[in-house]
Amino acid sequence: MIAEHWDVVVVGGRIAGASTAWALAPYAGKILVVDASRPTTFWPQQSTWDRTGNLAWAELGLLDTVLACGAPRTYGDTYRVGDEVVERVYPLEDEYSYRMSVSREVLDPALLAAARGRGNVTVLRPAQVRDIVVDADGVRGVRLRHERVDRTVSCDLLVLADGRLSRNAVRVGAPAYRVVESPWFALLAYYENLPLATDRSYFSLQDRSVLICTPCGDKQWCVALDLHQSLIDEAGEHPARLFDRMVGDDPHVGPAVAAGRRTTSVGGAGRMRMLRRPMSGPGWCLVGDSGYHLDPVTAQGTRAALVTARILRDRIAAAGSVGDADLSGLTGERDAALEEDWAYTEQIVAPGPG
Repeated sequence: MIAEHWDVVVVGGRIAGASTAWALAPYAGKILVVDASRPTTFWPQQSTWDRTGNLAWAELGLLDTVLACGAPRTYGDTYRVGDEVVERVYPLEDEYSYRMSVSREVLDPALLAAARGRGNVTVLRPAQVRDIVVDADGVRGVRLRHERVDRTVSCDLLVLADGRLSRNAVRVGAPAYRVVESPWFALLAYYENLPLATDRSYFSLQDRSVLICTPCGDKQWCVALDLHQSLIDEAGEHPARLFDRMVGDDPHVGPAVAAGRRTTSVGGAGRMRMLRRPMSGPGWCLVGDSGYHLDPVTAQGTRAALVTARILRDRIAAAGSVGDADLSGLTGERDAALEEDWAYTEQIVAPGPG
């Protein structure tokens, strides 16, 4: 039986939504997570981060959960630009000085399980939000469908973590106020048994392409290729075929994938807009890509999602409870915290003249 009222309803149960549910659980009586995907859904995505990401996980208290996913830590990389190759070692500043990459099929369920483990977090999956309940004072709840049954639940706070294409963000009145069109197409596939070191990654920056190979599990690697749309147009090939050809031709990754085995199809998406929406309004808040989407070409999206979850958590923690929190001003706080990430990604996606 689903309760009629919740302190917090979180729409979306992936990185941003699950992390937010976990983070808010100590300050809320009951939290409901509504996620539209099925447990068996394959996401052609990985999540990757460096030291700053490790610090963000630690700030939320989720680093142990992430480490338990079993992905190797990398402490350096082979960095190729054109034909020049440099072997790099990451600066050892502290215990967080490493990179990690985890497949989303592993990471997302682990975060959702951690949130459930709080004891006051309930997850409905698959379930869809059909509409937002709004009155003159703001958002009051949602109309949702679960197991073919429609019901309305009320809440003190609605958190939208349903991605960059969120229709619910439009419903609550949070239009994008900054948009950057992206010409990049992101592709990836998983491989096993590659004859490569498990404590190093590989980056190859070539004309209008970025190839990355990272260990992401036990005998598992993720190979990601970001392609500029102009390169795809010139090649005249389906992006998946172009992926196979370019990966196979790479002097470092090509021989490795020939010796190993690809375990998934090639997946991806292209020309994803960077966008910013307001982070909060009467009775609602946006976390992760729904309010702040960075093009994946710079792999900054995970940290951005964690920063927005932490900002919301800190504001509510300072008030002591969800109902007592003043959520005004979160947009400016978020934008200031992530300005360097936005500027760096925008320079890659839409470089200025010169």
